[in-house]
Amino acid sequence: MSVIDCALMLNVMKQPDARDWFSSPFDTTDYTTNLEKGIQGLRVAYSPTLGYAKVDPEVGQRVDEAVHSLQDLGAHVEECDPGFTDPIDISVGLWFSVVHQLWTAMSPEQQALTDPDFQAQAAQGAQYTFADIHRLQLRRAELGSMMRQFMQGYDVLVTPTVAVPAFEARAAGEVHFDAQQFLGWTPFSYPFNLTQQPAITVPCGLTSKGLPVGLQIVGPMFDDALVLRVARAYESVKPVARPAI
Repeated sequence: MSVIDCALMLNVMKQPDARDWFSSPFDTTDYTTNLEKGIQGLRVAYSPTLGYAKVDPEVGQRVDEAVHSLQDLGAHVEECDPGFTDPIDISVGLWFSVVHQLWTAMSPEQQALTDPDFQAQAAQGAQYTFADIHRLQLRRAELGSMMRQFMQGYDVLVTPTVAVPAFEARAAGEVHFDAQQFLGWTPFSYPFNLTQQPAITVPCGLTSKGLPVGLQIVGPMFDDALVLRVARAYESVKPVARPAI
């Protein structure tokens, strides 16, 4: 899928649906309009680790190279971290508590059909009180406010997509289930799920073993069009590298 494909898909996905009371007012934007506008003069914050992630050296190298390409395209890049600590406990706490709610709504027969990892999430979610969840929501709001203020100084933030090369898929229940097993390999994604910022990943090269590496581009809340525009600019000069067959 190309960035243009993503823009076309978003044009369809943004259509209104009254059944979703969280949905925003109807967006009349055509997300394909400014894709080719380029990124000359855009302010790009580059955070290789977000201040806390341990990144595989080959992943870091490929992302560094991608960021240099953004500079070559005319963007002003500044290496800096947003300033927050790892919010993994917020993400898993809110996630597991919802899984527990789903679990308790199931019949014993339905529960018996679920996989071991889902059961483990539900069990951990049962440990959270209403007060715990409220505190997590307040911390999420603080994180969102921090990122809104940080983004006032930049047009986009770029990071690696994940911290490590692709690894073998594991069957549910194969390893001990905890927060790190659940999300530790992807420390760059859940912070921006929490802050509700649009983000896209674009391929930016291969490791020495031919495994794909991604560059993540994060925009200010609601500015999906800018994220697509930056991704398209990079994609236009860096064709997708594909593993040898």
